[in-house]
Amino acid sequence: MKIEEIFKKSLTENLSYGDFESFSAEEGVSIEDSFNQVSLFIARKFDAGEMSYEDGDNAMNGVWPIMLDFTMKHDIPLVEPCYEIYCAFDAGEYDHRDQCDPVEKYTKPAIKEALRNA
Repeated sequence: MKIEEIFKKSLTENLSYGDFESFSAEEGVSIEDSFNQVSLFIARKFDAGEMSYEDGDNAMNGVWPIMLDFTMKHDIPLVEPCYEIYCAFDAGEYDHRDQCDPVEKYTKPAIKEALRNA
């Protein structure tokens, strides 16, 4: 399975752990690496203006529960930068009560930071 396929599935809520297993096997990377590669793909597309905030948020909301279940099942820390990217999109979901657009003030700078650190 290719990264573009995983991204498309994340937008339709049909993403599964098996998709990450398939991607990991095909790419020769760990499951944790697959979470990061997909999250970074989403972050890069958003940062480049190639996708809307809503699509990026939906995509990360598709990745999040699978990554969370994996970390809980294996009793390991949350996978970074996948978690950082999820939090960046999550910060755009609600009013921070500061009269600012949360996507502009919180999500965009946090995505840029995650990409710099990756």
